[in-house]
Amino acid sequence: MTSLKMSQEDTNHFNECHEAFALREKALDTFTDWASTVFRDAVVSKIALDYVKDGNTGRKRLEALGVGSGSGEIDIMFLEQMVKKYSNIYFTSLELSSENTALFKSKVSRGTIENVTWDWKQLSWDNYRFYNVKSREPKLFHFICTVHSLIYIRDVDQAVMNMYESLDDGGVLLMIVASEESGSYKLRTKFPQLYIEDGLSHVSSAEVRKILKTHGIPHQILSQPSRVDITTVFQKGRKEGSQLVDHLSKRVNFLKTASPRMVNEFISYLKSPQCSEREQQSYLLVNDWDAFIVTK
Repeated sequence: MTSLKMSQEDTNHFNECHEAFALREKALDTFTDWASTVFRDAVVSKIALDYVKDGNTGRKRLEALGVGSGSGEIDIMFLEQMVKKYSNIYFTSLELSSENTALFKSKVSRGTIENVTWDWKQLSWDNYRFYNVKSREPKLFHFICTVHSLIYIRDVDQAVMNMYESLDDGGVLLMIVASEESGSYKLRTKFPQLYIEDGLSHVSSAEVRKILKTHGIPHQILSQPSRVDITTVFQKGRKEGSQLVDHLSKRVNFLKTASPRMVNEFISYLKSPQCSEREQQSYLLVNDWDAFIVTK
């Protein structure tokens, strides 16, 4: 079996598999509703701060940071809610992929959000944190969000604490991660040998909850149910089904390159009640996620 991140060809394959999963997941629809209801009430309303003055305009400014912004869809949803309350926002985006950043900039260029100053940085959280701490006046933020991005950070404990330390008094840290009850997380727990080379950390809501509890940081957890129709996985010969399996296993052509025993164990577990629910003739992967809201 070959890790999906071994070559550019494999990376392209991974992207196609991710798109197939995303179409079934309908995550953006879920986040659209979540941002306009839950986020507005549970996050925006909790930001309590004394604004800092913007040296260029003289207006008071809210500092916001996105860690692992991707192509920006979700960050934009959050900002659309924030600009209803705050008239001057400076948003810093951290994203390593230049392709994703280009897509983010393209969305912003359409001019759907006003009163936001954008700052895109092609940096990891660790590198940004290092330079920020070393600067004469380290920047503090009134809002920090990381959505399904903690898996790309090796030392999650340190990252969570650093993000908390980077909050200004009255600021809010929002961390969204896979629930420990989600099927995708349980697959990683059940078959750790498949994910050794994918470069992702083994983190779920259980790990984040433990970190916050260990350090005595008060927080609120909001759980969001999510289901993904993976029925085509169990229909022999379906291209989409093969793509969904590759996305979940993080392996190229898993059904053909893995041993028959491994394939059987993986598919059987994916089909089991531990990972999926049966709805008439369909199988729905449990893909729940949890939002951690930390106020400083």
